[in-house]
Amino acid sequence: MLFTLNDSKKQEIGSLKRTTFHAIHWKEKDLENLIAANIETLIPENQLMVVSQETQWQEAADILAFDKDGGLHIFELKRWEGKQENILQVMRYGQKYGQYKYDQFQNMINKSPKFKAVDLATAHYQYFKESRDNPLEKSEFNRVQHLIIITNGTDWDTRNAIKFWHDSGLKIASLIYRVYSIGDKNILEFNPYNPGDEEIMDGEEGYYIVNTNLAWRPTAYLDMLNQQKAAAYGGRKFSIKRIKKGNTVFLYQNGVGVIAYGKTTDHYQTLGDDEIYVPVHFEWKIDPDKESDKAISAGEINTAMESQYSFRQTVFSIQEKMAIEIKQLASQKQ
Repeated sequence: MLFTLNDSKKQEIGSLKRTTFHAIHWKEKDLENLIAANIETLIPENQLMVVSQETQWQEAADILAFDKDGGLHIFELKRWEGKQENILQVMRYGQKYGQYKYDQFQNMINKSPKFKAVDLATAHYQYFKESRDNPLEKSEFNRVQHLIIITNGTDWDTRNAIKFWHDSGLKIASLIYRVYSIGDKNILEFNPYNPGDEEIMDGEEGYYIVNTNLAWRPTAYLDMLNQQKAAAYGGRKFSIKRIKKGNTVFLYQNGVGVIAYGKTTDHYQTLGDDEIYVPVHFEWKIDPDKESDKAISAGEINTAMESQYSFRQTVFSIQEKMAIEIKQLASQKQ
């Protein structure tokens, strides 16, 4: 949850309420223009050169951009929440632009006032000259396509579909936005787009599921339950740093389900070179070896939420309503 702090009365806070662009009289084109104008802020580690935006009355991707290696990034704004047509639409664009050659992109950018009469390879090199030694050859453009769907943070149907295709090997990701209001002010929150980041599913700050890593560390769950903590190890250990003091954490065991939940009592801590954890006061927990029937399975959660969510990520945040649903299911099994 986000709060605003009152500087004059330091003991007062104001909560932000979730809203929509429609409610604040913003149009989809306004959001598209905002993203294109601030693309470097939204892509901090992999800057992109925007070369095209959708023009009215013409079927085209909302935003096309090249990375420093010539990879094409195709952005599509989510038009209807919960409808899978948007996934198919961005895939159609991937197929369409995947067949484009250099000259076709050259013709495309020359229609834009920004790039009129400019050579694409030259413009690309000037944009990325701090990270490239030489200009790209024409044949190096558009060897790889990345599909990015820009979607509201509450649209779980689309984000579940994105994760499925991502895990299947498709270069697809989601750029998550949320809109909040407080008084007469509106606040836009973006999760930056980082190509290749497997943790593409994100919910709300404050509610997290931590996988017990049963496949690689068969006894880790015992350590977490007995030591009252949630931990991650090896190359995924840094994902624990997302969790803050006072957050709600659920432990999930593959093949079993949620086996414990509680609130963190402190910030993250390190243990040796291989583990980062957060201490947790478990309000509810079971012994998965003896009480597996009391665990909250993925199937039960997905049925309650009408979703197809995967729980195999190391650490990921969830919606508050999912957290409430899991607790209710646990209570019913007591």
